[in-house]
Amino acid sequence: MGLFSRKKDSNSDVKKSDQIIMEQISDDDEYAADLVDKLRNGTPLVINFEKLDLMSANKLLAFFTGAAYALDGRTVKINEATYLFARNEDFEDGSLQEFLNQL
Repeated sequence: MGLFSRKKDSNSDVKKSDQIIMEQISDDDEYAADLVDKLRNGTPLVINFEKLDLMSANKLLAFFTGAAYALDGRTVKINEATYLFARNEDFEDGSLQEFLNQL
């Protein structure tokens, strides 16, 4: 090991698709903020807004979309009520795209 060699990242063998949090979200701002913290720390989110009324769903969708944008990330629509939120770097291993292709 050289003086400037990189230390192996303990999470380097874990696929991002294995870290996805899937949630049926409720209109709880504190819980939504906790989920964004997880997104910021590199955990992709699949969130279903189906059980929310239209106003609450739009509010939280805008919140998560804005958070993904601020983190230089992406929002991917899976269906009418379900979206994937992830940082761009989380797509680098290809497993998130593979996950989306399998849906």
